Amino acid sequence: FPVTIVSYEVESMILPMLKGKHVPRLLATGSLQRIPYLLMEQLPGQTLVQWLVELQSSGRKASVDEILRIGTSIAVALFSLHRQRCCHHDLKPANVFLHRDGYVVLLDFGLARHAHLPDLHAEEMRQPVGSSAVLAPEQIVGIRGDMRSDLYALGVLLYVMATKRFPFGMPKGDAALKRRMWTFPAPIRKLRPDLPAWVS
Repeated sequence: FPVTIVSYEVESMILPMLKGKHVPRLLATGSLQRIPYLLMEQLPGQTLVQWLVELQSSGRKASVDEILRIGTSIAVALFSLHRQRCCHHDLKPANVFLHRDGYVVLLDFGLARHAHLPDLHAEEMRQPVGSSAVLAPEQIVGIRGDMRSDLYALGVLLYVMATKRFPFGMPKGDAALKRRMWTFPAPIRKLRPDLPAWVS
């Protein structure tokens, strides 16, 4: 519950500061005193998690072209965000929106960090915050990290697109999270030997 309140405050402060097609347009906000809400534009397309579910249900594997196209689009969206001095810190399939026009929109800025605003999560939380499957090592040990944490998460997403699984699964609890620090994921080409040799 406290994380939810802090995340609402963070997103309501950060979203109005961000510009460009790679972030959703914020139309209205509520208040914690009455009804907290964030109203955003409706976008045509689907999330990366929906794309992955469709991939799974069809029984097919993502092609190299698809992985490169989507991965590049995510990287471009992150570059736009980072140029605005903001780190996302929760880059997971549900928070990556594949716009119908071919670009990526990043969603859910509740865990984000902006260089020109106080970092409420660093001040209020002592435990790692974020999705366990994509957390960078520094986030696991309680350091908020920087833009490199988003690039780590992008690497995780590329792995997921190629293999249809997370490199470290979905660890639950502190002990399982910390075990990630000392384990290595299965090489991509062990799971997808059909991919070219330069994919590793």
